[in-house]
Amino acid sequence: MTIVKTLTTSKPFYVVAGAGDLAVKTVREGSEKLASLRIERKDVEATFSSLQAETKALPAKAQTVAVTLAADVAGRVGTGYDELLGRGRSVVTRVRRQKATEDLKRQATTTVRRSKATRTVAGEALADTRSASRGATTTAKKRAAATRKSARSTVTSARKTSKAAAKAVTDGAGKVGK
Repeated sequence: MTIVKTLTTSKPFYVVAGAGDLAVKTVREGSEKLASLRIERKDVEATFSSLQAETKALPAKAQTVAVTLAADVAGRVGTGYDELLGRGRSVVTRVRRQKATEDLKRQATTTVRRSKATRTVAGEALADTRSASRGATTTAKKRAAATRKSARSTVTSARKTSKAAAKAVTDGAGKVGK
């Protein structure tokens, strides 16, 4: 559990989360713009003609632009990293604080607790069964029934945990790209 906690509080984790959030936002905005875009044939022809003229001048401009861009990019990398870091922290905080995620944590804790109880009951049943196997089978039947009941409870809890996880993922997806 500490490895996951350490990972999810590291700066690179937040930067990746922020980058993903920004990508989702950009795709959403781009699809809205694309839906409203209209292109006329005459505009395409005019643009094509001007592009042909600009293409001839490109080699001379390329070297100057490359040097300028390299200097500009070096300055922006630090700023971009910090922006993605902040954005990632924000989206992770939103997802962590949503009700579905909190419900998932509670349900997972219950499932872990019940699985430990099942292990304990099964161990006791095994010990009692060994001693009872010499004399009476009633104790073994009672312990087996208790183990089955505990195991069913654990399975039910695990099923609820799975549903809570699905809801947390669905609700979390709505928080991304905002």
